[in-house]
Amino acid sequence: MVSAPVAVALIALAAPAVAREDGRTGDAVVKEIDDVKPPRFDQDKREDRAYIETYLDELQKGRKKRSGLILELLRIDPRNPRLPGLLPERWQAMFEDPFGGVDELDKEIEEAVEKTGDAGLRVEGAYIKARNAIRTVSDPDGLVKAVEAFAEIAPRGDRRVGGLLFTASERVGDGARRTALEDRILKDFPDVAGRVKAARRQREAIGKPFELEFTDATTGRAVRMADLKGKVVVVDFWATWCGPCVAEMPNMKKLYADFKDKGVEFIGVSLDQPEEGGKGLTKLKEFVAKNEIGWPQYYQGKGWDGDFSRSWGINAIPRLFVVGPDGNLASTSARGKLEALIPELLSRASAGEKGGD
Repeated sequence: MVSAPVAVALIALAAPAVAREDGRTGDAVVKEIDDVKPPRFDQDKREDRAYIETYLDELQKGRKKRSGLILELLRIDPRNPRLPGLLPERWQAMFEDPFGGVDELDKEIEEAVEKTGDAGLRVEGAYIKARNAIRTVSDPDGLVKAVEAFAEIAPRGDRRVGGLLFTASERVGDGARRTALEDRILKDFPDVAGRVKAARRQREAIGKPFELEFTDATTGRAVRMADLKGKVVVVDFWATWCGPCVAEMPNMKKLYADFKDKGVEFIGVSLDQPEEGGKGLTKLKEFVAKNEIGWPQYYQGKGWDGDFSRSWGINAIPRLFVVGPDGNLASTSARGKLEALIPELLSRASAGEKGGD
């Protein structure tokens, strides 16, 4: 007697390879996909910007080629057993491409799920569609609907559900809808509960005293928020390994130069890696010296796990807080707003002093 798995295997072996009119088979496409290898990264050249740009360009070309071949495989051999593992790769590439693919993403997912009939692919497709909705759908009802569609079919214990619900809660705005989503996360997704608590802390902390004490990693001097009362303080959560952080540093330096003598101080909160194994402190000191950054740096020494940044729910950088001259937290989302926010807070403080006189 032949067992069911053996029978399936025999049928698969006996079945002819699916081919299109020009004779190109699904197996040939799979082989070509497997032949596209990512470029090897030379660690010795990690500080060479030209090399990194070339490496990233080659990496992107390889991903684009694989993505195109995966689509070809879907077209000529939708029942190919490799497709369920390959299509999420293509969809992720489409999702990450800001210049194309996103508008057609949902349509392709629906087509692929229908053609392949694969249950696992249906789950992965729903996940990508939910992420796409979070990024592109402005209607709160449509956004939540997409997330719920994934939650309904996701395997029990899939941690991505809680993460998507949290992201959705940040997008739906203030009010009962956000509170309901957050309460659901606190009840059903303990691994994401800390992010909800931190987000609520950020909202509830506005207008309340902001406390921070540390030793400046570059000078060794003590820094206390209590000693900075009367100044506008910009708190920059960042890291030397963070591309956007580094890219925004010239503008941060310009703002600091423009306002440091007008009652403004900056503080950097570093999410650089531990010194042991990652040389985070060394890299921080070298970066600060080389780029002539004039404000104090709080080196936590734990990367993303820094106690202070985690307590505030920092899960993406750069992130900018601003503390007013009264010592109270004025903003927890000041990125891109400093040019307007700093003068506004200084003006308020000045008006308050005149009113007091």
